Amino acid sequence: MADVVVVLDTSVSIGWSDFDHMRSFLSTLTNHVINNLNLDSGRIPLGLVTYSTTVRPLFNLSLYTTVPPIQAAIASFNYSSGATNTAAALGYVRSTMLTSLAGARRHVPKIVVVLTDGKSSDPKATKVRSSLQ
Repeated sequence: MADVVVVLDTSVSIGWSDFDHMRSFLSTLTNHVINNLNLDSGRIPLGLVTYSTTVRPLFNLSLYTTVPPIQAAIASFNYSSGATNTAAALGYVRSTMLTSLAGARRHVPKIVVVLTDGKSSDPKATKVRSSLQ
């Protein structure tokens, strides 16, 4: 069991081609991996956040309990360009997505997967926000 949040960089440095690759990867992830990890049983809830200059939550951990609506959400979100505000995305995940109001469970490991090109607009703030302390 675990609570999993995927954080997807949609900034200008990603570009349309890599954005399509990341969306395809997420689709494959939900089809092959999450399906096999019992997402439908509620054992592995999934949340998804995109970010560039601003953070855009697509769905929290409690919204979807089956794979088909997650696939639909992945297919429907757009590339936004903008700056790479990884620090804001990580801060949002910690303060909002990994809370009981968003469906996070107590005493269950939390996994945050960040898909980015690694070029944060503010590397120092990103390092601070990624710290577990």
